[in-house]
Amino acid sequence: MQDYPKLLVFLLFLSLFSCRSSQELIYLKDAADNDIISKLPAQTTEHILKTGDILYVSIKSMNPEVNMLFNPESTMEEGNTSNSFQKFTTPSGAYLYGFEVDAEGNIKLPMLGKIKLAGIAISQAEPVVQKKADELLNDAIVKVKLLNFKVTVIGEVRNPGVYYNYNNSITVIEALALASGNTDFASIKKVMVVRPFPDGNKSFLLDLSSKNTYLSEAFYLHPNDYVIVQPDKYKNFQLNSQAYSLIFSSLSILIAVLGFVLK
Repeated sequence: MQDYPKLLVFLLFLSLFSCRSSQELIYLKDAADNDIISKLPAQTTEHILKTGDILYVSIKSMNPEVNMLFNPESTMEEGNTSNSFQKFTTPSGAYLYGFEVDAEGNIKLPMLGKIKLAGIAISQAEPVVQKKADELLNDAIVKVKLLNFKVTVIGEVRNPGVYYNYNNSITVIEALALASGNTDFASIKKVMVVRPFPDGNKSFLLDLSSKNTYLSEAFYLHPNDYVIVQPDKYKNFQLNSQAYSLIFSSLSILIAVLGFVLK
């Protein structure tokens, strides 16, 4: 029976060791009230168009017949606006109806022909197409959006998956929000971003508990980035806690029985 108190102390020690502080799950916890948090300049956060990118391009005017010439895949009929929009919000729809930047860096548009877009930021593409459309139309309204801006979020998040972004930029925190946030097992100090480059993949390790993460070039995600939320160091113990509990319960019963027999 003398070993029984020692076992209780041991169990208490393990339970304390396996507990996490809620402080470990706080984002940007070193940011103070009214703190000015530095960020990267805009030119480093925007996606630069390249071969293989797929764009939504809309060129509209006051003339419905002209619209059909410049947008043969779209319809201006009332009541079909939602169907037209949904064509571009699925991977297959974007591939079939979007305009792909070819190997020479151009997109080819009805009536306008080839337009060079590779090498410029997505926000600069619209003025380039607008200038070309103004050569043929007096009242052209041009919209250009990136359709293949997708990021993959995996690891210790509640809803891992592939998420599409229809804004010009998205941050790693926004991507985690799309995945319904991190799990209780997550280590927000170890969030890996893997980014494809022509010569290979590059990895970035972000500490989302620190405001300095804003200074990382991976804080603003690029198309086809992978966001991997790594588990905390206690996860193995937490996953096996039920087994440990059964083992320790068995040991305590055994010690109690031995103490009774040997009394």
